[in-house]
Amino acid sequence: MDEQVADLLGSLTLPGDVKSAGRARLFVEQMLDGRVDDMSAVALMTSELVTNVAVHAASQLTVTVRAGPPIRVEVHDGVAATEAFRDLVKAGGTMPDASASGGRGLHLLRLLSSRIGLDDDPDGGKVVWFEL
Repeated sequence: MDEQVADLLGSLTLPGDVKSAGRARLFVEQMLDGRVDDMSAVALMTSELVTNVAVHAASQLTVTVRAGPPIRVEVHDGVAATEAFRDLVKAGGTMPDASASGGRGLHLLRLLSSRIGLDDDPDGGKVVWFEL
């Protein structure tokens, strides 16, 4: 059996708007109930990824949760990753100035997760994910 299929806990497709962040958090919390120690961190990281899609990609998205190990939460969208975004995911960087209106999401994911990444979706678009 394909490892990616074997560890699938569930997937949820949502519209690409900021209201989807709450539904995505609830879904991930339900899928991972009893499996993680810090659900608030998982909920925050899920919100960050979904909000990034709503703000930057404005496409339908799918949240996928895998049991692992490691546990992985993925957000798939229909927009290909730009080179600038690929560099941002790879490079890391520092937290932006306190007066900046954005730019903290990926930095927070690095601090709260064991690993983050970006993959090309074979069906088009990209998959941004974090692992615990």
